[in-house]
Amino acid sequence: MMTCKKIFILLFVTLLCVNSSQAFQSGKIEKNSVFFDYSKLDAYEIGKEADSFFEKYQKAEEQSEKENWLNLSAGKYYLLTKIDNTAIRPYVQLGRIYDEKNKTGLAKENFYKATNLNALDPYANFYFGEFYYKRNDYKRALKYYNTAYNNGLNNRYDLNIRLAVIYEKFADLVNAKKFYEISNSIKPDSALQEKIRLLNESGYDKSEYYNIIRE
Repeated sequence: MMTCKKIFILLFVTLLCVNSSQAFQSGKIEKNSVFFDYSKLDAYEIGKEADSFFEKYQKAEEQSEKENWLNLSAGKYYLLTKIDNTAIRPYVQLGRIYDEKNKTGLAKENFYKATNLNALDPYANFYFGEFYYKRNDYKRALKYYNTAYNNGLNNRYDLNIRLAVIYEKFADLVNAKKFYEISNSIKPDSALQEKIRLLNESGYDKSEYYNIIRE
């Protein structure tokens, strides 16, 4: 005959497992799900759901809708880190999500996890660079952007533009012009062509426009 103590323990474990299962199906993060076997989850399907939710977040216009998709995608990417904690992309995506939510500490934590797994991963470095660029920390942003650029993303338009702007802010007009020209070769644009023309003019570094750019 079971004692009251044994019955209580059995009920507790049963309830915990049920709650854990429901949490994983909904994509929510459940800290108490210590008994769940993550290897039973389908990483491919969860990854597709995570990416789909993140894309819907990017396309959504209403703030409440955006927040909902962002939270759902975060839950799915978190599950992917539990299935395989050596996979870089889920950490990168979580870093991007927490960056969007302005949760600085959690964003940095996930970007560091990604770059610690592979210090040269181009996407981890690009989005870590984006994190610092948004916060006007151009020195750190440049470090991560350069790593991304040198490891496969040299043809990415937005990366070349970022590098051009940072070098111009740092008064390195030779490199600024180089990256503006590369950007224009990837996606020709009259505004970029005008920028390059100005950079070619003598005395540009003393112009009022240039001083505004550097601020």
